[in-house]
Amino acid sequence: MSNYWDSYWTKRTLSRRRVLAGGTITAAGVAGMALAGCGDDDDDDDGGSSTPGGGGTSLTPTAATPSAAQAVKGGTLRALTNVGSIFDPHRTNTPAESVSLWGAIGNTLVRFSTKNPGSVEADLASALPEIPADGLSLTFKIRPEAKWQNKAPVNGRAVTAEDVKLSFDRIRDPATVSPRAGNFGAIDSIVVIDANTVQFKLKTPQADLMAAMSDQYNFIIPKEISSRGKDAITTAADAIGSGPYELTEFKAAQSFSMKRRADGYWRPNTAWLDGFEYLHQTDSQQALNALRANQTDAIGITPDLARTIESDNNYILTKAPTTTRECLLINHNKDRYKDPKVRLALQRAINRAQVYATVFGGVGWVGGPMTPAAPSWVLPDAELAKLPGFGKREDEIKEAKALLSAAGFPNGFEETILTVTAFDTEKVHDVVVSNLKDIGVTVKTENVGTDFAANFLPREVGRQYELATTLFLSGGFPDAQLLIYHHSDKTKGTRNYGDYSLAGLDAKLDKQSTVYDEKTRLPLVQEIQRDIINAPGPIWIGSRGTLTAWAAKLQNVAQHPFAAGYYAAENVWIKA
Repeated sequence: MSNYWDSYWTKRTLSRRRVLAGGTITAAGVAGMALAGCGDDDDDDDGGSSTPGGGGTSLTPTAATPSAAQAVKGGTLRALTNVGSIFDPHRTNTPAESVSLWGAIGNTLVRFSTKNPGSVEADLASALPEIPADGLSLTFKIRPEAKWQNKAPVNGRAVTAEDVKLSFDRIRDPATVSPRAGNFGAIDSIVVIDANTVQFKLKTPQADLMAAMSDQYNFIIPKEISSRGKDAITTAADAIGSGPYELTEFKAAQSFSMKRRADGYWRPNTAWLDGFEYLHQTDSQQALNALRANQTDAIGITPDLARTIESDNNYILTKAPTTTRECLLINHNKDRYKDPKVRLALQRAINRAQVYATVFGGVGWVGGPMTPAAPSWVLPDAELAKLPGFGKREDEIKEAKALLSAAGFPNGFEETILTVTAFDTEKVHDVVVSNLKDIGVTVKTENVGTDFAANFLPREVGRQYELATTLFLSGGFPDAQLLIYHHSDKTKGTRNYGDYSLAGLDAKLDKQSTVYDEKTRLPLVQEIQRDIINAPGPIWIGSRGTLTAWAAKLQNVAQHPFAAGYYAAENVWIKA
């Protein structure tokens, strides 16, 4: 991980050593001044809180909620991003619509904390619930001050428990076709106890339920809208939230805009901007040209372009890890890979630091089975460095060759590796090929083209490969990072595309999934990570990062390794 928090909250401190020339990064644009991490269990890989510890360092953010005396009201923040076509939060899969749009106009029941990364805090809920001994119910009180925007048909009424129930019922309803429905399979029923109290009854304890609820897509919408069914939100007039801004216009694949709600936001001393304007732009150079010409205020930027403005006081650069992870996927059904010595040799062969230095221009973080974007749960740096694949390069190569020799391959072997030209995966693949050559493994590349969803993903799902250089995107909490990729039960290990199985691991994965107390759960989560590294599984490489360039007039900007669109909507202002 290489002390990935050292520059987490960065204020124009990206040095030339960290922003390397020639590097590339997938820059989908600004997504609500936060990252587009997603906690769903779909396969569209395009891209009162407490923190249990881990990660090897502590974090005190430099960006914090401003006081009314510090902040200045007024001005419109203009940003460039990748505008999609579906802006129903329960159905979309794109960050501009979920993080940037709904992060400003809506609220979730609970949300990820920007003060204690990795933890959850109350949003529409007045507090986090007390967990009963059996872990089979979560009861939330709704903030009485929370109000819907003063628009028909809700007309500024209070947010109620029924709104919460029907929003989650809509997400869970197969007719809605929500990619997030699978996150809530443990819910047996949702009960409205009174106007301000809602209870989730579970079939089995689900420790990550509140983290799943905090995902960037699970916004609460009025019952008058959710009752309309699948196509409830198709026009700007349908997008009614309880957040600080109102949607004024949405043009599919072109633009959207918002203004501060006229009746005032129920959370005081927040929402300083008059509004937001987002335009569609995915060309990094054109986006930088627009920033330099003062035609926009915020852009996603590649490391090579960031280098051209890093010394310019007119701009601020921020970066953070994402939950998008690089991976060398192993098909455990192939005879060769049934031998753990062969798999461990591959684990040791990958030069993870090289991947992020060369492919992503230094904007990436070496990591294991848990993404470095989940600081609460990762193994400490010092411990990770002692595990296979994370030590000194010369030692790893020596150990890898010895393992292959012990497995009957003293001269290595030839292998075909599947890859795809999409999301820089082919560039990661080139490094992997070079790394494997260092231990005597000669690679023949099978590139399926440029369509990840149509050509590559079906091959993974169908186990039609030996090895595959790939990427995965999922939420920054243990079930999303560990259980779905490593559990041998296909109903739980829904992304275990290599049919990985390790004695005793399923029981550990099941147990950690039910432990609500984070301090009790953490040692087990870290033990699972050690198990997977010592006897891989998928070979996890790390997590790519993201960079944002801001006009210096923007105050209190920050970047997060999780979806926190609300941060800019509540805490950013423009210098007077």
